[in-house]
Formats: sequence, C-alpha cells, structure tokens
Amino acid sequence: MKRLDYQLKQLVYHNRDGSFATQAARKKHLKRFARELCMLGFNQMHVRSLKLKHVHALINYWQRTGHSIGTQKNALAYLRWWARKIGKDEMIPKSNNELLIGKRNLLPTKSKAQYFTRNILRKISNQYMRLSIELQQEFGLRQEESLKFRPSYADRGSHIELKGSWTKGGRKRSIPVVSDEQRDLIDRIHAIADQGSLIPKEHSLKTWKSKYQWVLTNLGLKNLHGLRHGYAQRRYRDLAGFEPVFAGGPKRTALDSEQRIIDVQARLQVSHELGHNRIEITDVYLGR
Repeated sequence: MKRLDYQLKQLVYHNRDGSFATQAARKKHLKRFARELCMLGFNQMHVRSLKLKHVHALINYWQRTGHSIGTQKNALAYLRWWARKIGKDEMIPKSNNELLIGKRNLLPTKSKAQYFTRNILRKISNQYMRLSIELQQEFGLRQEESLKFRPSYADRGSHIELKGSWTKGGRKRSIPVVSDEQRDLIDRIHAIADQGSLIPKEHSLKTWKSKYQWVLTNLGLKNLHGLRHGYAQRRYRDLAGFEPVFAGGPKRTALDSEQRIIDVQARLQVSHELGHNRIEITDVYLGR
C-alpha cells in the first residue's frame, strides 16, 4: 500500500489540472483507493498496474458497504482520471451501466433552501467572509465565485458580470441587479475590496478557503449551498408571479397552458443565473 499511495501522490503532484478543491478531492480519493485495494488483497500494486479487475473489485466493495449510487459515480470519475493519466483511457467503460452502477435520482423530495437573517450574519465577524456569504444569498453564487468576486470588474450597474475564471466550468455569466438589497451589498463590497476580491491580500485562495471553512464550521454554519436554493426559489417567484413547488406552489402538472409557458421561461432564466445550461437542473432547486 505504501508504494501505491506514494506513487499516486506523485501522480497528483505532477498533474495539477482542475481547481485547488478538485485537486484536494482527487488526492483524498486516490489515497482511499490505495487503502481499499490493499484491504481487498491487491497489496503489490504500483501506479501503472491498474486493471479492470481492480475497478470491478472496488465497485463491488462500495456496493457491499452501502455506498450510494452518487458516491460510486463520483469515485469512478477519479478512477477514470487515474486510468487516463497512465495511458489506459479506454480500459474503463464509458457507460456506468456496463459497470452495473445504476441511475441516481437527483431530485430531492423537499426544499433545501436556506436564508440567513441579519442576526445570523452578525455572528460572522470577518467582513470578507460575511460579504461572500451575502453574495451567495443575494445572487445565488457558488462559494468559490463569491470569494473570487471583484466588484471593480463585476459591477455593471444594472447587473453583475462574472468572469469565466471565477466560475465552475469556465462559463462567464451575468446576473441582474433587481433589488435595493443587492445594490447595497455591492456598494459595501466596493468599500472593503476596492480593486481586489473578497480574498484578503495576505491570503491565497487555498489558504483563505481553509480558514473560511474552519470559521464557519465553528459557528455551526454548514451546507451553504442551500443559499443558492433560496435564491433560485425567490427569483423564480419574482419571474413567474407564483411560488415554485418546493415553496408551496403548484406542481407542473397542475399548471394551465399559459402558466406552463411562464414556468419554462422563468426556469430558463433561473438556470442561466445559477450558471447551468440545462433547464432540468432547476427541478433540484424548485421542484417539479
């Protein structure tokens, strides 16, 4: 195990593709694979000896130990990365069905929306952190987007513009400024960040994210992705004129023909503002 673990660490070190978060997750998963393979009896492996039998052995182990379909698929993505880096791209079937990993239901059964009141936000004494969280709440930004946010570039008056280098998948996008609360937030960010971002100058993205997570965990604030869900639901309500399903609104099957057109248009806009290309993803945020 020690040899394989060391060689996988070197593989990660010499192939730094992806964000810091992606690299850290990849390193964590590969370390776990080394441990699991050793436990499964493959204790003489080296980094280039990965075979399909090892992939099947890992999948069987995950299924026996109750790993969810989503967890299995995420882990398989890191196995495919490993195979690709050692020149065995075609070894692992592209279809998860061939590996007997079923489809997962991405649609939650209830709302995951969060909203932080002023009293909750006051618990966060660091201004940079508090403002980044407010960006997630008021504009539906992802965590990393909110940290990289530079008001000197993003503020276009009637909307904010996000650079591709800030966003997941490198897709730049714009989000309209439609409320006084949003405008006030941008003005407050200007005052503290000036020409910079919401990462203090003495920190890198990696060190600031680490401190950010530590502070929020100690405050009992977690799963902040729910702030994006909250933004999506409020934005849909403003665009459609009625609540989404997860906020008590009518299901899609109960809409009349005119409401269905409005529903589609509102969902397309919400999908764009969240940085997605598919209308189907809004079912996760809004219900159906």
